[in-house]
Amino acid sequence: MGIKDKRSNIRYGKYSKVIVLPATLVTGKESTLAANRLLLVDPRAEISEDDLLEFFETVVEPQFWLWLLKKRNQAGDNALNAKPTLEVQ
Repeated sequence: MGIKDKRSNIRYGKYSKVIVLPATLVTGKESTLAANRLLLVDPRAEISEDDLLEFFETVVEPQFWLWLLKKRNQAGDNALNAKPTLEVQ
């Protein structure tokens, strides 16, 4: 099964930020990624950036927001029912 963790975003240079991958994760020389509000990474770069982005935009993003809204509605807490934003920071 997968791993979960919380990592710091580290400033790297003038315009970039870095997330250090857990040592237990199998990585390659490069990684590919697709991102908006969420981040989907292939740490071995076995999936092309184009394919990763297509999967991210057509499957991950839409399904995630449906899941999150359902979860918030089940919680019944008004603070949790705030509409999620898609702002990129």
